[in-house]
Amino acid sequence: MGGHVVQPSSSAAPKGRDDTHGFTWPLAQFAHQIRWGDLPSAVQHEAVRAFVNWVGCVYGGASHPATRSAMSALGELSATGKSTALGHARKMDPLDATLVNGLAASANAYDDTHLSTIAHPTAPTAAALLAHAELHRVSGPDFLLALIISNEIQSRLSCALTVPPASCQLGFYMTGLTGAPGVAAGVGRSMGLSQQQLVWAIGIGATQGAGFRATHGTMCGGFVPANAGRSGLLAARFAAANFTCHEDALGGPNGFLQVFGQPPNPAALTDRLGERYECMNVAAKPYPAGCLVHPLIEACLQLVESEAFSSDDVARIELEVSKLGLGLTGKREPQHAYDAQVSIFHWAAAVIHSRRAALEEASDTCVLNPAVIELRKRVVATVADDLQADSARVAIVLRDGRRLKAEVGPCLGSAARPMTDEQVEAKFLAQTEPVLGAERAYQLVRHCWDLPSADDVGRAAPGFWG
Repeated sequence: MGGHVVQPSSSAAPKGRDDTHGFTWPLAQFAHQIRWGDLPSAVQHEAVRAFVNWVGCVYGGASHPATRSAMSALGELSATGKSTALGHARKMDPLDATLVNGLAASANAYDDTHLSTIAHPTAPTAAALLAHAELHRVSGPDFLLALIISNEIQSRLSCALTVPPASCQLGFYMTGLTGAPGVAAGVGRSMGLSQQQLVWAIGIGATQGAGFRATHGTMCGGFVPANAGRSGLLAARFAAANFTCHEDALGGPNGFLQVFGQPPNPAALTDRLGERYECMNVAAKPYPAGCLVHPLIEACLQLVESEAFSSDDVARIELEVSKLGLGLTGKREPQHAYDAQVSIFHWAAAVIHSRRAALEEASDTCVLNPAVIELRKRVVATVADDLQADSARVAIVLRDGRRLKAEVGPCLGSAARPMTDEQVEAKFLAQTEPVLGAERAYQLVRHCWDLPSADDVGRAAPGFWG
């Protein structure tokens, strides 16, 4: 996410609002009229990076228990189809393939994040777009343009609900609310829907919005974004058949913004729409954990990499994090891997004990490791009002009296410090090699980087999608 990184939308008057049609129409107009060549080169490249990261995460989560359970449950319901569940020698119907691939991408909490709203836009988007692209020929540029359209609308909708002066109930799982309307717009564009049909598609997607954070720590944590992709694909298909919806399902009375915002900031939807890209604030995760855990993981890594000590030497671990960070990731006694994804206490202990932050540190084995459990008891966490969500401080007090300190902000994987292309590729290979082998994994990542030159995305990587 190099240049074109922007701050969340302000409360300035929205550009391009049509007072007759409200706020849904301008988003549909954007989705209908924008062209691949209109996008700044940095935005184009970020679409490729997002796809590379997504494919790696799907393969990384293909054998996750949640993914296997979902495929088992869908067995009789998806007996035939033409769409691929990545990492499995099985074809499914497009809606179910979207659900499974979206779930796999999200299962390890390793996908991407719009940090200011805690939304995860690419997991549902790419899953739906790939399912569609396996049925209908879609070029690489058209696929990537649809990805940007979806992620941009999701990001702006999320800002309209959460970024001041907007506010909403903290318990909403943002991807569950904003994923489906964004995906509907992206898939709808790929399908060649009219602007009127895109209005309906966005509305049909919005009316399926659902998800709350109590699902975190369970298989449903990945189901929410997965279902958002499925709902968005369904919305686009319904709109293509002229299934109608309210002309301003987003901004009208009792519409999306009014129902979920407390209050909303609808100006965030259209402020310089098509000129600045809020989706450039979406970043790939460097660690398999909730994004609010990342700054303390990085601080702990700095300490274990620069100082010589063992976990037995540690008397106490002191964490300072943002208010939001402690509020959403303060699970003190995680019981399993799902809990660990949103536990700063676990990750501090796991990183200091294992001296790394990989998928193994997010596993049940690590969570239940007696040494990690014992170290977790020595972790204390407090809120520091001066810290942003992408910042943290860590102090390790050793038994010999030494005090080791590190401070991180902004952390790797934030909009201000995105992962490099090399880091994104290394993450991809680490997840795909166990499934495909080193040679095929390398060939697949080359196909993904070359997506802008693909004539037919559904057949761009023969032998890999299937």
